[in-house]
Amino acid sequence: MNFGVTFWRILSYAWKNFARNVWMGLATIFVLVLSLLSVNVLVGVNALLERAVTTLEDKVDVTVYFKPETPEAVLQQAQFFMASLPQVGVANLLTRDQALEIFKAQHANDPKILDALSELDQNPLGPSLVIKAKNTEDYPFLIEALKNPQFDFAIESKTYDDHALAITRVREMGDSARLFGAILIAIFAVFSGLIVYNAIRVAIYTQRKEIAIMRLVGASGAFVRLPFVFEGLVLAVASLLVTVGIIALAVYSLEPRLVSFFDGASPGLASYFIGNFWSLLLLEGGGLAALVALSSWAAVGKHLKR
Repeated sequence: MNFGVTFWRILSYAWKNFARNVWMGLATIFVLVLSLLSVNVLVGVNALLERAVTTLEDKVDVTVYFKPETPEAVLQQAQFFMASLPQVGVANLLTRDQALEIFKAQHANDPKILDALSELDQNPLGPSLVIKAKNTEDYPFLIEALKNPQFDFAIESKTYDDHALAITRVREMGDSARLFGAILIAIFAVFSGLIVYNAIRVAIYTQRKEIAIMRLVGASGAFVRLPFVFEGLVLAVASLLVTVGIIALAVYSLEPRLVSFFDGASPGLASYFIGNFWSLLLLEGGGLAALVALSSWAAVGKHLKR
């Protein structure tokens, strides 16, 4: 038999199977959509948590305040020493005037402090050194490094903007979310497989006489199986398209609402899904297609063994 004719007949039978059991097909699509949504919710939550960790890490620094009379040579030596450490990402030296402007900006909503500053005859702040580590785990080492006797005597105070606890909690939340999401995905995967399996079984039952006739006239097992496999793949494609639409609407509605949690910056949810669209589509679509195809093939195979 011509391959094109055979393929067309397989597609024709698959469409008839779907049309005869349209309500079961819609129920199957609903369950498959829930499975895909569970996967994408986990992906989205993971992207947001990673973004939150990055935002917090960007805020962590060590600010070293020197005495106002500290010589410029000592300041330069301190900056050079700290910048030369491999654990240091940035070491910015601020003059007294720059330190004062930053202090005013930080306390712009506190009129008492600003009024007190205006009553002073001179700038009370000394120069400062702002240090950012490459990794948040390196800050304890940098605090110890600042005890260098070559410039330690000129340091008036040190502040460690410590977000380590918050970062740890966000990471723990990420681990918990990934574990819960993995369990949820596994549950939905099992239910999806069972739903597809039973949907195909119903389709087989409604066409059991046709299948028997096909077998009598010499149709191969693959010819009998493939229409049901294609029917399952149609359900998978429909589920994937519906899920893409739901995720797109959800992301673009949630994105503006999440800005406040990231200090006015973009949470990056939309850019993450757009940037990883094809890889996510390939992984999720391929996984779903394999699940549906195997379930359909197994359901027909059990009937053929009778």
